Amino acid sequence: MVDKIRVQMMEMAAKRKIDAALWDTPYCLKVVESMKTYAVDLHLQTCSCGHWQLLKIPCKHAYAAIGSNKEAVTQYVSAFYSTEVYKAAYERNIQPIPTFDMPDPPQPSEVLIKPPTTKRLPGRPRKRKIHSRGEVDHAYICSMCKQTSHNRRTCSNPPYNPDGF
Repeated sequence: MVDKIRVQMMEMAAKRKIDAALWDTPYCLKVVESMKTYAVDLHLQTCSCGHWQLLKIPCKHAYAAIGSNKEAVTQYVSAFYSTEVYKAAYERNIQPIPTFDMPDPPQPSEVLIKPPTTKRLPGRPRKRKIHSRGEVDHAYICSMCKQTSHNRRTCSNPPYNPDGF
């Protein structure tokens, strides 16, 4: 068992020695993510995934390589993302271009606001009034029995007699 582990360690060391001989610079590192391997060059600020070159911000493979060297990630971020460059881009004022061909805007006292045009709807007008908020319907009171919610024509109650006879 120990011999088998020793042989595997020797094979792994030999493979890494061959891989290290193929590197062009001393900064090139290899990052293994699941089944894929990415080459990260910290000196040229490149990664084989292409995200570092595209965004000029270290990708996750570069973060792993920078972390293994115990260096600060901020020194590998492009200067375009610094606050100094951002402030320099917006420090100049943009002067407006005067327009001579446009008339002056009207004063508020000159503006006449007209009411919206209304169109009469087709068909017979509504008979029932549309009540506004808080307005209540007129309560029906029967003239025979003096109760609400119906009128004399639909009344089925006995007539009201104030004397009680």
